[in-house]
Amino acid sequence: MRQAVRVTAVLAVGGMAVVALTTSSNAQPANDQSVQATSASAARPAAAAADDHSDTVYVTGKAKDGTVTVTIYDPAAGVTPDQLREKLRRSGITGVLNKGQQPPTKQPGQKQEQVLACLSYGTAREWCDHRWSYGAFRDPQVYFLDHTSSAWPVTSAVNDWYQAVGIDAYYRWHTAGCPGGTHCVHVYNGGYGATGWYGLTTWSPGTQGPVTVKLNDSYPLTANQHRTIACHELGHALSLNHNTSTSSCLYSGTYISLRPNGDDYNILPRIYPLSGT
Repeated sequence: MRQAVRVTAVLAVGGMAVVALTTSSNAQPANDQSVQATSASAARPAAAAADDHSDTVYVTGKAKDGTVTVTIYDPAAGVTPDQLREKLRRSGITGVLNKGQQPPTKQPGQKQEQVLACLSYGTAREWCDHRWSYGAFRDPQVYFLDHTSSAWPVTSAVNDWYQAVGIDAYYRWHTAGCPGGTHCVHVYNGGYGATGWYGLTTWSPGTQGPVTVKLNDSYPLTANQHRTIACHELGHALSLNHNTSTSSCLYSGTYISLRPNGDDYNILPRIYPLSGT
């Protein structure tokens, strides 16, 4: 049990807030006209990102069960968000949102009960309207189910995020599954192609997952880069968007820090203020 002080959620402080991302574990990029139509009607215009390190590449799609999905694609080193968007489109992926467009935060026809304040803390940003439920616990319980090879230090990345107050991150090998009443994040690796991205995280808006993380083996990466990218994608799965400081593994486009920074840790108990388990 980790002790924590109850923190009241605050309105965003400093920096721009970005929008919710969502997925399911069987989610695939959209490849039909109906999803493109959904994307066009559901995506909302927003102010352009301040720079490449706060500009998030969103792609809307459709899962096998028919739910709309949103994926964050994280650029490979040396690839700008705009270049990644173009690479994705050229590779045949549909539903790529333009810079400044925000993705849908609910399923078509789904009533959105409450619009939540989108929080920021210092250099850290929330993935807006993308929050895990508490269930029967005082912290949301998120289990990362590892399907990856030994090259990806998912165990170490989960341990870094477990240090955060407000949400509990646990590691399990994928065959163990998730305990009842908890949330699942499936983490995969594979040779997804040299298409401009190192990692992605997918969620279905308006649902409680499961979430999918994919880590790309198609680039030669150092051990430190594997560590940073794993930390980055797991942070998205816990409801965080990009951090504007190089001291955080959630800094976009340049993979420097191996771990979250203090602002990442400080924003989570504001997103999840009933911390206590």
